[in-house]
Amino acid sequence: MNAAVNRRKTEKPAIIFQGSPPSTSQDGGEAKFERGFDIYATPFVPEKIKNINSLPGQEFTTPLAKSIDLHAYGLENLGSRLLPPIALASASYSYEACLKDPPTLSPLNYESFFRFHLDSEIQQQQRENASYALYVHQVTVEFKRDGNAKITVRVPGLRENSPYVEEDDTVQLRQLRFDHLGRLMERTAPLSSYPMNVYYQQYFSGPWTEIIYNARVKAVVRSLEQLVLNVAGLTPESSEYDNLKFNIQFPLPLNRYSTMQSALSQVQASLLRARQITNEAGIMGKASTNPASLSNPFWVQSMLFPTEADCKVQANVQSGTYKHELYDRVLNLEQRIAVENACGQTYGVLPYLISGPPGTGKTKTIIEIALQLVNNVASVSHILLCAPSEQAADTLANRLRSYMKPAEMLRLNRPTRTFSEVPDTILQYCYTTETRFDLPPFEQLMSYKIVVTSCRDAHMLLQARMTNTDLYTVESGLRTRIHPSDPPQTSARLHWDALLVDEAAQATEPETLLPLLVVAPPPDAPQLTFAPLLIMAGDEHQLTPRTSLPSTPLQRSLFARLFSRPVYANHPLARHFRSHAGLPSTAPLTISPSMVPVLRPPFTNLIRNYRSHPAVLTMPSRLFYASTLVAEAPITSTFRLFNWLGWPRKPTSPSDYYPLIFHDNLSPDDLESDGGGWFNPGEAEIACSYAKSLVSSGLVSEAEIAIMSPFKAQVRRIRGLIRSEKYRLWGVNVGPTEAYQGLEYGVVILCVTRSRGRFVGRDRELGWGIVGEEMGNRLNVALTRAKMGLIMVGKRELVCVKDIQDTPE
Repeated sequence: MNAAVNRRKTEKPAIIFQGSPPSTSQDGGEAKFERGFDIYATPFVPEKIKNINSLPGQEFTTPLAKSIDLHAYGLENLGSRLLPPIALASASYSYEACLKDPPTLSPLNYESFFRFHLDSEIQQQQRENASYALYVHQVTVEFKRDGNAKITVRVPGLRENSPYVEEDDTVQLRQLRFDHLGRLMERTAPLSSYPMNVYYQQYFSGPWTEIIYNARVKAVVRSLEQLVLNVAGLTPESSEYDNLKFNIQFPLPLNRYSTMQSALSQVQASLLRARQITNEAGIMGKASTNPASLSNPFWVQSMLFPTEADCKVQANVQSGTYKHELYDRVLNLEQRIAVENACGQTYGVLPYLISGPPGTGKTKTIIEIALQLVNNVASVSHILLCAPSEQAADTLANRLRSYMKPAEMLRLNRPTRTFSEVPDTILQYCYTTETRFDLPPFEQLMSYKIVVTSCRDAHMLLQARMTNTDLYTVESGLRTRIHPSDPPQTSARLHWDALLVDEAAQATEPETLLPLLVVAPPPDAPQLTFAPLLIMAGDEHQLTPRTSLPSTPLQRSLFARLFSRPVYANHPLARHFRSHAGLPSTAPLTISPSMVPVLRPPFTNLIRNYRSHPAVLTMPSRLFYASTLVAEAPITSTFRLFNWLGWPRKPTSPSDYYPLIFHDNLSPDDLESDGGGWFNPGEAEIACSYAKSLVSSGLVSEAEIAIMSPFKAQVRRIRGLIRSEKYRLWGVNVGPTEAYQGLEYGVVILCVTRSRGRFVGRDRELGWGIVGEEMGNRLNVALTRAKMGLIMVGKRELVCVKDIQDTPE
């Protein structure tokens, strides 16, 4: 980011700086803001209170309220004798060994590589969850007649998913004891020395009740930062309920990761099998002319490690005619090409990638491909459509419902998801019981043309054994038993014909493996009549997968990793190939007659942006997309702020109109007194003032303005200020930068927040902020949300330096 912003000094100034003049002092104006203690230290909690959390005790565990026995579902519908065994974890994997010698990614150590980094992420999340523990925390309790209780507890940070909690997760409670003066009790002698009656047990047995309540989350009220818990075993007698205060912990639900670990083992088994077949054939690489390479043993390898051998060659320039009548008739040229290539499978047996920068319609393209596949491609009957988040999956289902009947499409949800989270428009496409979401009966599940779910919830199909491998193995095994004298099958027809993943760059690779294994063909089946398709749409230059570790290979999605492989990156149509080859930015992204024969591109680059004013689009296009983006947004939606008086330089014509401001802010950043996070009070005032001016002009509404910051404490401060008596702008959206992926607003006000360079190095280590961000993904998200105006508030010296090391201290 910094080098790119520095380069713009020599270009025509599209961003107008205003605010305080730049500081000329040697220390950048920071010396007077220095502190004499560790600003990263955690709030102080007495050790005797902390230690209670590690003590053993009698445990009361609240049972799960919502669960499905997925294993039983598979056995009931497919039986147990014909189902293939599930690959076991590699016995050679050792976390300790990987710590000493970290594995590199390759087909031979795929499982070890991702298991090591997944285990490291789990440990970091456990440490992070431990940091969210609440001590001596007051709660509200409602006792029930069945011996259980309902507890309501306020959890600071819950609104921003710190901690991230879902229904039916475990929350661990330890009740503390206090004397009549409100002091924490202490055991003064062994318990055995006191008379064993209720009175002495209550007042001399130590600072807590020695009961551990493993409660279950009944409801998550993020707007109020409240959790409602069901607690088994908590009664008025056991609780001494006259002063209810607890130590509260948030254990990490390891079941979120166990399915990924199992998926890694299955993928590794498939990769090793492909290697074994190659070695047995006595060849150094997979032969593309081998019929087996079109299907079973090499399919997973071709999806994860594609090479030129997986591609088809294009001998002629495409005619430009299209076979399919579109459901969405306004698709542009690049979107039509993506649809034709994906549906025709003309590119080979490898993932087809759709690179969709912000506002270019990648989700629209995926929807069109899904409809064309199930309705107009004879070889495709059933597809799995996924996205990394529940909200993105809901969007897919919502867009499809205009074309699909409830009997044709299923929106599959995990049982712990609440009904209120799902839009009313798609509830009829979900299968539910009275209290939860569920898997439909087997025959009904098999009849859907499209199943829409999140990448994570695809594990339900895996655990229920509803995969291509399981279904085909049972089918062929049953046929062999019924007709033992029939000759072996020479071809195989699978149930799942395609996997489509939208927003694929936001999913970790282990997450993407879950739906991938649902559609993967059985390795021992005969030649397939149709090899399953893998089609992914995303943007590797926006937000990466969210992790607790600030730097981990898990932040690189399968989508991004594939695009860096030579078969994609070195293709003449690749976005950045033109810069490496010395081609001008105006060179067309099409195959010319002089290029053929050439490998058919297994990707499409979407380039037409229908969201932003050209000036807003220029910077992200240059920084992240090799200057390939074309502004196509209508002038009526992007020039509405032409007459706003807040522009430092009043435009005289549309060609002179640059709706961009960088406000130089010298206000120091600060840390909340309890170590809660970084904020910048002066910057918050500036941002709210801009929002007030914009709304007062009458040119935009409150709902069209978004104020964002990469620091959660600054978000809280701005949110409180914008809704205070001073501003009273309740409709202005305020949130962390990460929350705006996929959204758009008329005006974006980006608060950098950080103003002292001495902390930027630590920010980079922790993955905080946008200053000095290595890949610039957060910055790209912020810049590309705006349709008609962008205002950035920050310290000029900090964001315009070429290298943060040059920043004066």
